Amino acid sequence: MCDRVIPYLFILPFLISFVALFLGPALYALVLSFFRYAGYGKATWVGLNNYVVMLDYDVFWIEMRNVVFYWIAHAIPMVILAFGLAVLVNSRLVTRKNFFKPIIFIPQVVASVAAALLFQNFFGTKYGILNNLLGTQIPWLTDMDLARWAVVIVLVWRGTGYWFVICLAGLTTISTEIMEAAVVDGASAWQRLTRITIPLMRKTFLFIFVVDAIVTLRLFAEPNVLAGKPGTLAPVEMAPVINLVVENVRNAQFGLAAATGWLLFIAIAVVSWLQFRIFRVRGEER
Repeated sequence: MCDRVIPYLFILPFLISFVALFLGPALYALVLSFFRYAGYGKATWVGLNNYVVMLDYDVFWIEMRNVVFYWIAHAIPMVILAFGLAVLVNSRLVTRKNFFKPIIFIPQVVASVAAALLFQNFFGTKYGILNNLLGTQIPWLTDMDLARWAVVIVLVWRGTGYWFVICLAGLTTISTEIMEAAVVDGASAWQRLTRITIPLMRKTFLFIFVVDAIVTLRLFAEPNVLAGKPGTLAPVEMAPVINLVVENVRNAQFGLAAATGWLLFIAIAVVSWLQFRIFRVRGEER
C-alpha cells in the first residue's frame, strides 16, 4: 500500500499548485465568461453574449491576425537557424562544443521585457544604434509595418538558443550506426541531412512548433514594450490578443476578459491540432 501511495506524495505539491493556480482559475474564468461582472456586486447571466461581442469586435480579429503573423514570421527562420546551429555544433567541424553551447543559449536567459528594452534602444529612430550605424532616420518602432518585423527579430533572437538545445538533444537520439551505414553506402552529407536526420527529427520539430505556437499566441511583453509608451499598451495595429484581456480587466468587464481568454485558448487548441495533423506520418498510430 505504501509503495503505491509514496510516489503520489512526491507529486502532491505539483498537483496542489496545478489545481490552485491553473485548473481552478481556468474553470472559474470559463464560468465567468457567461456572466457580466464588474468585479463587485452581483454577476448577471448573459450566456454566450460575451463571446458574440468579442467575435463581432474588429479589434479582436486585428490582434488575432497580429499574433498569427508574429508566430508564422518568426517560427520558420528561428527553427531553421536553431536546427542549423545544432547540426553545426554536433558535427566534427566544431571542436569546442562546450564553449558554443552556452554562448548560443545566452539570449534565452534574458527576460522578455529586458530583451524588448534592449532592442528598443537598438531600433530607436533618433538615438537607436542601428540608425546611427546606417546614418538614417528610419522609424523602426513608429511605423507599424516595420515595428511588427522588429518584434519578429526579437522573438527570433531570444528563442533560437532554447530551440537550439532542443534540436541538439534530438540529434543525440539518432543512432550513429544509421549514419555510419549511410556513409558506407556513399551518401553525401547533404543526403544524410535531408533523408535521414530531418525525417528522424520530425517529432522534435512537432514539439518545437506546437510549444512555440502556444507561447507566441499568448505573446504580450515584446510588442507592448517595443511600440508602447510608458503606461500605455501598443497600438492596435501591432497589439497581441492578450491586450484585450488587460483592457477588459481595466474597464471592469471581467466576463469579456474571461471570454477573450477562452477564445484564445480555443485558437491555440485548433492550431496545435492542425500541427499534429500536418506532422503525422501515413500509417502512424493515432
